[in-house]
Amino acid sequence: MKIDERMDLQELAGQMGSEDTAEAARLRDLLLGTGRERTEDFSGEEWAELLIRAGEQNK
Repeated sequence: MKIDERMDLQELAGQMGSEDTAEAARLRDLLLGTGRERTEDFSGEEWAELLIRAGEQNK
């Protein structure tokens, strides 16, 4: 999935294994700060760390 400001948050939430579009919005913001172009550019470990960070921002 292409990383940009117009990402489909429902689709991103699905990639996260969630339906929470607010958490997907937080993940989108983190992704935008990485400088990478696609979500597929992340290793499984990197993706997991981003998911954890997006989840922690809600606390």
